[in-house]
Amino acid sequence: MNNYIVAASKKWFFEYPKSPEYEKLSIVNIKSKNELNLDYLSEINPRYIFFPHWSWKVEEEILKNFECVAFHTAPLPYGRGGSPIQNLIINGYEKSPLCALQMTDEFDAGPIYMKHEISLKGSLDEILCRLAFSCEKIILEMSQAEPSPVAQKGKPFIFNRLKEKDNELDFNLSIEEIYNRIRMVDSSEYNKSFIKLGNYKIEFSKARQHNDQIFAEIKIIKNK
Repeated sequence: MNNYIVAASKKWFFEYPKSPEYEKLSIVNIKSKNELNLDYLSEINPRYIFFPHWSWKVEEEILKNFECVAFHTAPLPYGRGGSPIQNLIINGYEKSPLCALQMTDEFDAGPIYMKHEISLKGSLDEILCRLAFSCEKIILEMSQAEPSPVAQKGKPFIFNRLKEKDNELDFNLSIEEIYNRIRMVDSSEYNKSFIKLGNYKIEFSKARQHNDQIFAEIKIIKNK
């Protein structure tokens, strides 16, 4: 039986309920940068190392010795780079392929094993649930079929990673754009959209749009 590693630096993949088929696989979970070292990986000797989400650059020595599979939500090569879900939503996308690609020393540039299309509607937490389901499905399919990856075709377009300051709402935007800006970061693992008002910061969550109105929960925090 093959061994596999699933490495994720955020909780959303691990917290999503798994199927009995997934539970039957011999999988070791890695949740921290320190665990991803050559000695430990060599002991496990994984067929694949899957990265549903990873916040750090993987060492070249690991890429050379193991087949590492990154997951990236974008119609690659369009959308390489940071904050792909948020950048796609800002650019008007309502759905996107989730690509499983071979990790290389160039971010998001490796050949693609397979794709699953997902909806980008709803809150970020809802989108992450769909991603977790599709990541699991791809892991199961790859463990059975061991597909050969196919090189990306087309001209790359690189996304810039969004920062916390980019979550500040601009009320010159349309209602639809403001709604999208709230929902695209609405997750317990991300910084919420906000405005600053006097000595306070007001965060928005659980937004829903009805015609030309947005209804949302707010949290008021005194500035430090």
